[in-house]
Parts: sequence; structure tokens; C-alpha cells
Amino acid sequence: MATALPALSPARRLWLMAEMALLYLAAPLGVYVLVYGYGTPLFMVLLPVFVIFATILTIDGDFIWRKLLTTGIKWAELAQILALFLVAGAAIAWFAWKTAPGLFLHFPRRLPELWLIVMVLYPLISVTTQEIMFRVFFFHRYGGLFGHQAVLLIWVNAALFTFAHIIFQNWISIWISLLGGLLFAWRYHRTRSFWAVTFEHALYGNLIFTVGLGRYFFTGMSNFN
Repeated sequence: MATALPALSPARRLWLMAEMALLYLAAPLGVYVLVYGYGTPLFMVLLPVFVIFATILTIDGDFIWRKLLTTGIKWAELAQILALFLVAGAAIAWFAWKTAPGLFLHFPRRLPELWLIVMVLYPLISVTTQEIMFRVFFFHRYGGLFGHQAVLLIWVNAALFTFAHIIFQNWISIWISLLGGLLFAWRYHRTRSFWAVTFEHALYGNLIFTVGLGRYFFTGMSNFN
């Protein structure tokens, strides 16, 4: 039997919906304007946005950073993540080779030092901040809006995650982000483990950069995403 969730008052529900629209719809549009309208490097825009998310979490009396950071990955979950990655990763690599064989593994072959830096810094900087903003924050703040409708919660989260990727101005990044968003939202809903979803996100992100699809996640400005 499902556990009853605390009922949200109409005023609280309206506030959370407005806040969600501001952070996940208006903010990405604002980032888009700053990057393409004013030539602002993406990382310079994302840093203050992340600070806003982290600050709201920190002052939220129901959120505990220590609990988030000490919830690890169960061995069974880790095995499932790796097994799925073997299959899905092979499909991604095949797609990259099929669509642009000349760029397949171009990054690690031509710029091995920079590739290694990306392999380390992308998970540490980009993936962790994305997962805090799109999974940890979203599920904590807005999970109550969806009650026990887990499928709707996952789809809305994935859709908003995908919407944020309009910054890259191409359909490949949109489709990849949608598929990844569904997987990461499902994983976090299932485990409530920041480390599990971060590890999984890092696997796919590093693979994408390695096999030549990273060009679809570049704004043309100086950025690291």
C-alpha cells in the first residue's frame, strides 16, 4: 500500500509551480539570451544559476546535504547501471561511427591530454551540478506536486532537462538529452542516490565526448558542458 504524502495547500502548490516554471523554463531562456545575445561564456552563466539552486536547498529545513552525500550505490544497482551501459553505450558508439566515421574517437586520438582533462573535470564539475539542479533539487522541491504519479514525475523532469539543452541549438542534443533525462530521472526516483545517478550520467557523458558526439553539446562560446 502506498504511503500517504503530505497534502499541499493550494497556495503552496501554486507557489511551487511558479517557482518550477521560473527555474526550469524562464532561466534556460535567460541563459540562451546571455550566451547568444551577449556572447557570455556558458560556464559564467551557469555558476550563479547553480548557486541559486544550492542556496534554496541549503535554507530548506527539510533538506539535509549530509544525507544526500552519504547515500551510496548498492552493488545490485551498480551492476545494473554497468550492464545497461554496455548495451546502450555500444548503441551510442555505433550511432556516432555511422553518422560521422571521420570524427569517431577523433578527440582522444588527436588531443589526448585535453581528452583526459575532460574525462576528469566533466563528471566532477558538469555532471554533479546538473544532477543537483535537475534531479536532487527537482525531486525534493516538486515531488509532492505529482503525488504517487511516478511516471508523470519522471517525464516532466526529463522534459525540463531536455528543454535546458536548447542552448546547443541542434536536434541530436535534444534527443540524447531526452533519453538520458528519462534514464537519470528513473534512476534517481528508484534509488534516491545522488552518487548512483551521477555515476551513470558521467558514464554516458564521457562516452559521448569520446566517440565524437560532444560537438552537439557545444555552444560555440567558451564553455564546459
